[in-house]
Amino acid sequence: MKKNYMNKVETKTIEKYLEELSSTSPTPGGGATAALAGAMAASLVEMVSGITIGKERYKAVEKEMKVVKKKASDLRKQLLELSQEDIEAFNKVIKAYKNKTLIEKSLKLATEVPLKTAILSNEVKKLAKTASSKGNKNALSDAKSAVYLAEAAKKSALENVFINIKSIKDKKFCSRIEKQVAELKV
Repeated sequence: MKKNYMNKVETKTIEKYLEELSSTSPTPGGGATAALAGAMAASLVEMVSGITIGKERYKAVEKEMKVVKKKASDLRKQLLELSQEDIEAFNKVIKAYKNKTLIEKSLKLATEVPLKTAILSNEVKKLAKTASSKGNKNALSDAKSAVYLAEAAKKSALENVFINIKSIKDKKFCSRIEKQVAELKV
């Protein structure tokens, strides 16, 4: 069976994505958008790192900025994938309400995906703080924008975790998720 790549988040124009986001359809929603915000924050970190690398003034931090750039690139790709995964996970929840045996399983997936988004966005925030303090000062506003976007992505993703976990009956699962959320708030 062929996958429909034309309907993937990464192939849509910004205009098309925003049109779908503003529609009455439940997807894409806050979780997918949180992941995209995290991906945008990671992209800003990549940009700031990229314009820092190779500059004589920043020679002392060049090695570190190369590591930051690579990590940000990896996180950007993962967060973009999570945006699509979030849409697919919530679509499964919607379908599961027609088949009661699938509800718990689909709600767990719809909780785990935004949790991953929050965790990765938190990592992006750490990289953005490094880019803010050590990166090219001409791009300080970009680095700080990445910090704020990453924090917004994390908080938005966690809201999806909180709303979904309320409907999950598996207390062991909920406890594990709550522990991971608590670790994020540190």
